Amino acid sequence: MMTMVRFRSAGAAYAIPVQVTRAVRPADGMVALPAPASDVAGIIPGDPPLTVISPLGNGGTHVLVLEADSKTFGLLVDEVTGLIRLADVGVCQAPRGQARPFISGTIDDDGQLVLIADAQALAGRL
Repeated sequence: MMTMVRFRSAGAAYAIPVQVTRAVRPADGMVALPAPASDVAGIIPGDPPLTVISPLGNGGTHVLVLEADSKTFGLLVDEVTGLIRLADVGVCQAPRGQARPFISGTIDDDGQLVLIADAQALAGRL
């Protein structure tokens, strides 16, 4: 059984494995970078600074701190809505037509479509 963190971004429901999630924090204090790379929303000061990406939609008030492919980074989201266990719900294949394969599958959770975000693909944006 796999546990996933559920969140919302740009009006859609997402989930990402809890194993790659290190923290949830407010996006307060995020600083924009001049001429940022595609999908980079900014950085949160610290030692080292945390690069925050936003490939799933613009804006957000929370940052999921993730670790994948030996990279620690933030994912800007609208809100974190809880946890979901995949033993309770079946996983379907990834949707077709993705220009950038951030979604590795889908879940039907009581009639709501939840997109499974691929942490490794997200880390590849850095």
